[in-house]
Amino acid sequence: MINKGIEQVVICHRKDNVATAKSVVRTGTLLELPGGKKVEAREEIPFAHKIALRKISRGEAVIKYGERIGRATRAIQPGAWVHIHNVRGERGKGRKK
Repeated sequence: MINKGIEQVVICHRKDNVATAKSVVRTGTLLELPGGKKVEAREEIPFAHKIALRKISRGEAVIKYGERIGRATRAIQPGAWVHIHNVRGERGKGRKK
């Protein structure tokens, strides 16, 4: 199944290595992204969750909004669901109240 990526996901910044699902993205859905890049969903991506746009190595920054939001706790393949099972969040860490 091919869907225009811009219709199913939101990419917030050109530096992002993840996109956010605007609706449930079914396994096997081929997303056509800006610039002609294509990413196939490896698994079902729930509404408002993230999908990897490219390979993200273990320890590498997960980028959304053009900013680091966490680090991959294991390698994440393009089209994989990006969530707490494979990312350690960093936003707000180390700040004093």
